[in-house]
Amino acid sequence: MSKNPLPLYHQVYLLLKQRLTAGGFPAQQPMPGENALAAEYGVSRLTIRRSLDALEGDGLIERRQGRGTFVVERGWVDAPQPTSDIDALMQHLANMGMQTQARLLAFETLPATPAVAARMALAVGEPVQRALRVRSYEGVPFSYLETFVPGDIGARIRKADLGSRPLLAIFRELGVRVARAEQAISAVLADPQAAEALGVPVGSALLSLRRLVRDDSGRPVEALHALYRPDRYEYRMAMQAHETQGEPHWLPSGSDPDARPRKPAARPRAARA
Repeated sequence: MSKNPLPLYHQVYLLLKQRLTAGGFPAQQPMPGENALAAEYGVSRLTIRRSLDALEGDGLIERRQGRGTFVVERGWVDAPQPTSDIDALMQHLANMGMQTQARLLAFETLPATPAVAARMALAVGEPVQRALRVRSYEGVPFSYLETFVPGDIGARIRKADLGSRPLLAIFRELGVRVARAEQAISAVLADPQAAEALGVPVGSALLSLRRLVRDDSGRPVEALHALYRPDRYEYRMAMQAHETQGEPHWLPSGSDPDARPRKPAARPRAARA
């Protein structure tokens, strides 16, 4: 776990709560047991039990005698998201693809979960292609990317392509005409899988970006969740002041946002080996 003044059980509580709200535990299935969670998060069973007690106190989970622990369905709703200019996005991703390296961790077709289905306007259980990648700059990882694509499009994407080119560039080659994207940026804590991939302690703060890409008919063709190390990546946007009834408001200027990996000041030992 990361160096954090919060008690260990509270750090795990925050990680589990984050996972719950993101749909990481199916509502109709029991959560992993205390021993399994303790092994996954690298803590004791007592720590997991205290974390689950806190989640139960929040009304987020319920323990059912003889059946296990279940998520309480709450109907989480995403906040409205700004629209990104797709041409600028395409150019940015193409530039990043030439400057960075991608490593493919997973590439599979599987049934859409309720969370993925709702985001991509699909029926639960419809096939989707899932890809998991780590992108590095000068040998040091800076982003952890999970993407979902509808099954009919994913069937035309080769595994080798995702390790060499941005997905939007692949869409263009396939004749998928992307038209707009909605994205939201926030902060999350690194779960064990992301922490291992990015080389940071579990519970470290990460920049989180969720993007939904639509084609020219409005159909969702990609759902992306990207996690970035804040010490290795930055997102810049030019702003301009606008007067509204005497009160200045800061709004994006006409120039395109600029997101780029940062050059590490010193390469970690593991990267030098």
